[in-house]
Amino acid sequence: MLKAKRARAYAFLLLNTLVWGAFLPIVKLGFNDASISPFRFLLYRFALAGLLATPIVVYYWRRLQASRRQPFAVFGKVLLLELLQTSLGMTLLYLGLEQTSALETNFIATSLPLFVIFGGIFFLREKQERREWLGLVLALFGTLVIVLEPLWHDQNGFTGSVQGNLLVIGYNVVTAAYLLLAKKHYKGLPKLFISGLSFYLGAVTFALLSWLEAGSQWLNFTAAVSLDLSSPLVWGVIVYAAVFGSIIGLTAYIKGQDGIEASEASLFTYLQPAIYIPLGYLLLRESASLWQIFALVIIVAGVYIAGKRKGV
Repeated sequence: MLKAKRARAYAFLLLNTLVWGAFLPIVKLGFNDASISPFRFLLYRFALAGLLATPIVVYYWRRLQASRRQPFAVFGKVLLLELLQTSLGMTLLYLGLEQTSALETNFIATSLPLFVIFGGIFFLREKQERREWLGLVLALFGTLVIVLEPLWHDQNGFTGSVQGNLLVIGYNVVTAAYLLLAKKHYKGLPKLFISGLSFYLGAVTFALLSWLEAGSQWLNFTAAVSLDLSSPLVWGVIVYAAVFGSIIGLTAYIKGQDGIEASEASLFTYLQPAIYIPLGYLLLRESASLWQIFALVIIVAGVYIAGKRKGV
C-alpha cells in the first residue's frame, strides 16, 4: 500500500514536471507569433481557468460553510495574499518573459528556492549551517551569471534582455515572500479552493490592466481582444495555460506533494530543464550557451545543498 502511494505521487510529480517544464516555451511561442500582450494573455488564462474551476470553488465553499467557518473571512485573507502573487508576481514574470527568452526566464525561475531560503533567514531568523551558506553562495553566483550574461554575450549568439531578467528576479522575490506568508496564513485551507479564488482575482486584475493598456478606450480594448482571439495559436496557448498549466499542473503538484516527503518532492523541480531546454530549441530556436548551462548546474547544485536539510 505504501509503495503504491509513493508510485502515484511520483506519477503526479512527473506529470507536473512535464506540464510546468513546457509552460513558458509554449507561452513565449504565442508572444512571438501574435500581437497578444502579457496583460491580455493573463486575462484570457485566468478567465478560462476560473470558469473551469468554478465547480471546485463551489464545492469547497460549501464545505467551509458546513464546517462553520466564515467563507467571506477566508476570502478576505486569500484576496490580500493573492494580490501579491497573482497580480504583482504574474505581472513581473510575464513582462520579463516578453523582454527576454523563455530559456533565461526558466533558468532564473529555477533559483526561486534560493529566495525562499534567504527569506527564511532574514525574516524568520532561521539558522543556516556552513554547508548551507555554501549552497546559497553557489546558487546566487549562478543566478547572477544568467541575469548579467546578455551584457557580454556575442551579439550573434543567444541573447536576452537584462531588464527582462531583472523583472524575473523581481518575480522570484515576490513569490518567495508569498510562499513564506502563505505557509503561515493558509494552514488548514484547501489549496485547490485558494487557487480557484486566485483565478477570479487574476481575471479581474488583468482585465483592468488590459483596459488601461488600451488607453481606457472600450473600442481599443475590444478590437485588441477580437484580434487576439482570431488566432488559433493564441487559443491553443490560452487553453494550454488554463487547463494544463493552471489546473492539471497544480492539481498534480498538490497530489504529488501529499504522497511523499517535501524534500523528495522538491527534487522533481530539477528535472524541468530536461523539458524546457529541448522544447525551447524546437519551438523557439533558443539554444543555451555554455555559460548558461554552467550557471544552471551551479544554481541547481547550490539550491540542493542549501535546502537539503529543510527540504526546500
